[in-house]
Amino acid sequence: MNLRKHQRETAELCREILSGAPIREIIESVTPGGGKSSLPVILAENLIPVIADRICWIVPRDSLKFQGEGEFLEPRWGTSKRIRAADNGNDLSRGTCGYVTTYQAVGAKPSCHAEEFKRHRYILFLDEPHHLAKGSEWERAVAPLVESAVLIIYASGTLSRGDGEKIAFLPYKSGEIDLEETETRRVITYSRSDAIRDGSILRVGFNLLDGESEWEELDGTKGVSKLSGEESAKALFTALRTDFSKHLIDATLLDFHKELLVYPDAKMLVVAPNIVVAQEYANYLFGLGKDIQIATSDDGALAKKRIDDFKRGVYKILVTVAMAYEGLNVPEITHICSLTHIRSVPWLEQMIARANRLAPGKTRAVVFAPADHQFKKARKMIDAEQLVPLSNPDEQMELAPSQENRGEGSGEVRPWIIPVGSTVLDGTTPRISPAETLVMPPCSHSEAEKILRKNIHQHISAFLEDVPNGSKLAYQKILYRRMRIQVHKPIAEMSVKELEKIWVWLRAEYPLKDRGAK
Repeated sequence: MNLRKHQRETAELCREILSGAPIREIIESVTPGGGKSSLPVILAENLIPVIADRICWIVPRDSLKFQGEGEFLEPRWGTSKRIRAADNGNDLSRGTCGYVTTYQAVGAKPSCHAEEFKRHRYILFLDEPHHLAKGSEWERAVAPLVESAVLIIYASGTLSRGDGEKIAFLPYKSGEIDLEETETRRVITYSRSDAIRDGSILRVGFNLLDGESEWEELDGTKGVSKLSGEESAKALFTALRTDFSKHLIDATLLDFHKELLVYPDAKMLVVAPNIVVAQEYANYLFGLGKDIQIATSDDGALAKKRIDDFKRGVYKILVTVAMAYEGLNVPEITHICSLTHIRSVPWLEQMIARANRLAPGKTRAVVFAPADHQFKKARKMIDAEQLVPLSNPDEQMELAPSQENRGEGSGEVRPWIIPVGSTVLDGTTPRISPAETLVMPPCSHSEAEKILRKNIHQHISAFLEDVPNGSKLAYQKILYRRMRIQVHKPIAEMSVKELEKIWVWLRAEYPLKDRGAK
């Protein structure tokens, strides 16, 4: 089996431990999408039962808990080891070699897990430990497990917190995480550039749109600024709630529809600033005739079902808020419409990583976002890492920690302005019109068929105008093949009702640019 760099290095460390090396801590900095979830399998396969009896894997979200349980069943690992998804209770491993749980579950009943660690020798795998703030209740709940474990692994795609607080249990030096190795501590890094070089993730492309916003201060004075202007934060707050957001959704949709022609399994993610605005975006997409769903923390079990349906391809577009962070593992996502207000680098990296995963037939990962100062800085940092390895991690550009409330319901903390309106400054940005049924003149059945076929052919020709000449024929064949799948017959054999169905479907799935849009 071809292991990736950090996976090989983890297996090598296991051999060192088995040979007597006094290693008790491993810090694994693995870029999002790089294959971090394989590490508990490698550790369990190599170290149980010689060094440890069981492994405990703690994750930040329930969805990751069940994914972790499933990772041990992946045929590519060829392991007979198994773990179970658990919350709290007696015998957490229950006949397996360990369990996967959440920080929330440990925080709710820490004694349950502390007693388990006293009864057995445990490897402790802390997944995304930046969720553990130094001095927090969760740190106090996890501390007994850290003290009892025979080996602790701190594995994260983003070894920093958006609020600037220190991560619990990790060593710091001059205000930064100390990645210097010691006799008992080892450090493994797997950067974005490492992952791209290995072919384990895709490069992410960016389309940033600038815009101009107008708002009203509480004293009644008006404010106007570009997203890239001096009042960038207020302009962004306004843009996410007014016309600019619809322009950005439209631009993402048009590129996404072209992607579907060459990669029919493609999926699109729309990330909103809060639940109320997410519903507005969903309503806008519904109005365009799109088959979409919305999944936020307010939805509870329904959100999980909708995400599962999204994974299975029941619909192509999902609108969400903070659920676009860790735990949303849908490799077919090719397009992200980033309408979030959060600008901390760790959060943006996690969101962007929803699109960089590999899937059969997938060749692109694209993010559409506002061109405000902070997002442009994040893009510059990511682009640099995608081109060349960082020779010195200390030189990595960092954005200021986000001061925004990251709760889904509250959104940005900017109550002192009232959004008035916004627009995109790029005049070529298309707008999409809702699907419409063609109004037919009084005519015979055969004449109606001719009119509908003519309009369908003309629509396809207009849609393919922006496709390079060398690719037009291939795109056209794919599109006609997809039309045929809708009614299971070629266009020449379709009835009037079937042609009308195709006309509505075609305008919804492959809308035309408004050539006169300004």
